[in-house]
Formats: sequence, structure tokens, C-alpha cells
Amino acid sequence: AAADGFGQAADAYEAARPSYPSAVVEAIVRRAALGPDRAVADVAAGTGKLTRLLIQSGAAVFAVEPVAAMREALAAAVPSATVLDGTAEALPLADATVDAVTVAQAFHWFDQPAALAEAARVLRPGGTLALLWNLRDTSAPWVRAWGDLLVDGDLDRPYEWYYGVDYAAVIDASGRFGPVEVVEAAWAQPVDEELVMARAASVSVVAALDAPARAEVLDRVRDLCRTHPDLVGRARWDFPYRTVAYLATVRHGR
Repeated sequence: AAADGFGQAADAYEAARPSYPSAVVEAIVRRAALGPDRAVADVAAGTGKLTRLLIQSGAAVFAVEPVAAMREALAAAVPSATVLDGTAEALPLADATVDAVTVAQAFHWFDQPAALAEAARVLRPGGTLALLWNLRDTSAPWVRAWGDLLVDGDLDRPYEWYYGVDYAAVIDASGRFGPVEVVEAAWAQPVDEELVMARAASVSVVAALDAPARAEVLDRVRDLCRTHPDLVGRARWDFPYRTVAYLATVRHGR
């Protein structure tokens, strides 16, 4: 469902999904000492939302993405990245070839033990793992209502996997990485009605619905934008997020 949905939603994903806050990206760049003569694998890179920020460090970026439509959008958006067809569980990279492995908004889809083993394999000694998510700030009533529309009928159930999951413990349990550093940042994406609808359309399980069912979901989202007390009469507003990143150093002699 994820691959099918993301394949159909590449345009909406690129248009509507938010970027990542500079404080979190800078923490990754600093931790991995990214720059010229360094390399990073951005795994499940999608349309390159994180890739385009990593490339600014001067490091060589290998963007690994299994969905063809996403790779096409990624190559157009970040032409200086090396775009590769592959999965987190079978990275198309040799042993000890990168200084960082990043996974943005995707680790919850993986076979996690296999993905962590692959990340450790391709990392050079002292290399950095970075798992990060933009989490909707559901303390905003309209965001909570928006999410409820998608959760109805289990539509957005996969999204809930990474609320409340202790990914530091998941990384620790692999035995392949040192102590985990957690970096957080609160921020907001300016949006309007069309962007909020596109954001809903970019959710893989919504994109994978048949056309009538998808239209019904998006009609409910449009209704929310026009009738929710916090949004009535507003042309633009903020979509609040909390970004969480888990950073860890690969253990030597893994």
C-alpha cells in the first residue's frame, strides 16, 4: 500500500509535504561532520525533501528510493544528488562507503532490524545514523480534526505508528549503534486550503484509494478548511509540526 500510494502521490508529496527545520538539519550535519569529501545515504528519499538540504553541506549525497515516480521527481528537484533504486533493507552501496545514513519520514515502514543492519554495514567507522520525523502538532484543534478525518476507517493508521514509539530504544536494541541523541524542534508550515488538501492527498493510503473514495476524503478535508472555527474566513494559516530526530554513532567492530 505504501509503495502504490506514494507512486500515485509523488506530485502531491512534492507540492504539499513540508521541509525540515534548519535546527534539526544542522544537528545532523554537525554530528556527521558533513562537508566536501564526506558522503551521506538518504534512504527512502522520496522527492528529496531532506536530500536538497543535505546537498547544501557540500557532501556527496546518494538518494536511495524504491518508487520510480518519486525517483523521477527527486532527480528533477536535486540534480546534483546520485539517485539510486533501492530499499532500506538492501542498500545499493558497498560496505563502509558513507559517513551518514539519514531516513526522513519513512523508518516506520521498514523491516527495522534489517534496515539498521544495512545502515551499519554501509557506514564508515564513526558514521552517523539519523532517523527523523515531522510530527503533526495535534494540540491545534484543527490539526487534530484534520487527522481524525484521515484516521477514520484506518486510513491513516500507519501514521500513528510513530507517535509515542521510542525509536531510541529500537536503535539501542539493534546493538549496532552507540547512545542515541534526540533533537527536537517546533515550527510551522504556512498553508492554504489547496495545500492542506494536497497534504491529505499525499498520504499514501489516501492516494491508494479508488477515485470516488479519494474524492470523498478530500471533500471532507475541504469542508474542514471552510467550516472549522479556527479557519473560517482565513486565506492562509499555519500547520504546526514538531520534528524529532534520533542520532547515533555506528559501533566499531559490528
